[in-house]
Parts: sequence; structure tokens; C-alpha cells
Amino acid sequence: MKHKMPVHYIEKELCKGCGLCVYYCPNDVLRMTPRRNKKGYNVVEVANPQECIGCKMCEINCPDFVIHVIKKAASDA
Repeated sequence: MKHKMPVHYIEKELCKGCGLCVYYCPNDVLRMTPRRNKKGYNVVEVANPQECIGCKMCEINCPDFVIHVIKKAASDA
């Protein structure tokens, strides 16, 4: 049986680049990028998805609710 792989959904156009998600992630899954959204804020990206344990600390600590972590079953292929 395969484990569930968490998937991150980041609404980058709503991100304000505060970095709280990066700070609270215990496994360095997320990182800030030099890319900017339409509002001019640097945005977050998933840098190391394989390290995610699905704790949702990034989601819980995002003041603007732009990160959603969903556990999905890994493919049996």
C-alpha cells in the first residue's frame, strides 16, 4: 500500500509574500521566490514536495488563507 502524498495549492495572486509559511514549515518544503505576482509581492513555491509530512503548518499559519494542503493517494502505477 502506498502512502498519501500531500499536494499544495497556492493561490499565488493572493499571496502577500510574508514568508510565514516558509518559516513554520518543519521540513523546508516551501521557499520564497524572486517572482512577483500582479500586486508586486514575491510569491512562495513548493521546493521540496517529497519532504512534506502533511502537517499543514503552512496552511494554518498563512494569514491570508492562500495555501491549501490536501493529502492524495499515490498512484499505483
